[in-house]
Amino acid sequence: MAFIKPFRGIRYNNKFVPDLSKAICPPYDVISQSGQENYHRLNKYNYIRIEHSQELPADDDSDNKYTRALTTLEKWLDETVLIQDREPAIYIHDHYFNLGGKEYRRRTMISAVRVEDWSKMIIRPHEGTLPKARSDREMLLRSLKANTSPVFAMYEDGDNTVGSMLENLTNIAPHVATTGYDDDRHELWIITEPRAVRALSCMFESKPLYIADGHHRYESALKYRREQEALLGVTTGEESFNFLMMELVSITDPGLVILPSHRLIRGVRWGNINGLIPRLEELFDITEFHLDKLNSWNSIDDELTRPGATRMVLFGLGGDRVYVLAVKDQNKLNSMMPAFHSELYKSLDVSIVDHIILESLLGLNDMTDLSRISFNHNREEVIDLVRSGQHQLAIILRTVKPETIITVADAGERMPRKSTYFHPKLPSGLVLNRLV
Repeated sequence: MAFIKPFRGIRYNNKFVPDLSKAICPPYDVISQSGQENYHRLNKYNYIRIEHSQELPADDDSDNKYTRALTTLEKWLDETVLIQDREPAIYIHDHYFNLGGKEYRRRTMISAVRVEDWSKMIIRPHEGTLPKARSDREMLLRSLKANTSPVFAMYEDGDNTVGSMLENLTNIAPHVATTGYDDDRHELWIITEPRAVRALSCMFESKPLYIADGHHRYESALKYRREQEALLGVTTGEESFNFLMMELVSITDPGLVILPSHRLIRGVRWGNINGLIPRLEELFDITEFHLDKLNSWNSIDDELTRPGATRMVLFGLGGDRVYVLAVKDQNKLNSMMPAFHSELYKSLDVSIVDHIILESLLGLNDMTDLSRISFNHNREEVIDLVRSGQHQLAIILRTVKPETIITVADAGERMPRKSTYFHPKLPSGLVLNRLV
């Protein structure tokens, strides 16, 4: 199925950037405006200038964030701040991070992957996208003719064939070892040995890939490939625009952490908020908790993880009261959702929240009411944002398991936008893939 191959990655030159922690940055979609400014100030060679350059008031068609990113890339290549590896390689990346007082290691491999139409079901999406974010990545790709950050994808490795080989290939010291912008640790192995590269490539010939993070970047690569095919007329399928830099992880990797994307609501008439409980009671069994009680979250978590009905949590309907909702009649909810979706889709926590609570009961649409719905994966922050009055209501969701994502994608469905948050985000700036 998936066709993967090595590529000549472009990386920072240690002579100019001896401390990579000052150069790499998060991917564009999690960088706030203040964060963007901070990364620009941090180091003159920070990758933010390529991945997510600043917009300026005087920007026009000939001078804008995309043209400046291209100018920066070409300047750094000319000055050898960035250098291209001499041989095509597959890169193994170990990412060490802490979460909840526990250290994790996520092992991935970075390679070039053939861009495939969705209809072939070789590369499978699991979430919807937004036109604005997709357009931004399209503009950057056209300008730079480069993959500035990898698309993150999962694969199944039930017999641990890939995992065992990656373990063998990392029995030497890493070629790169650095901390990141968030004090995480990164180790990178550059695999160029032809037999090892061929063996890894062959292991994916029977595997589909499931996009974890980077749907906008993948769709941008699809559109770019079609544009280039139309421009050239006759193509071989081996041109560089047929490939995309992707970072691949096993769904059973111990460091594959998926956090829920909780919903935060504001700008809704208080009458609609205050009248929500009676309407919810028609559809859900409701259990009430008080956050001021000792170990209340433990009790709430116990309730959320009980087998049986789909459950979620609401906060903001009065004081420190928290409401755990359990679906009464799934068939009734199914009848309230778009008919073209499968029963699997309709049973997902996030589908019930977005279609039933947000759309049907509150009159909101997460694709159009972008100023009134926001997303946060930190439960404590979500509670504080409601307590402070910045938001009216929080809907707290359970974690989505990788197997659920696989099942949804295999069925040809897409979960609602912002259903998952893969933690931590892949860093930008370890490797770049130029398509020229």
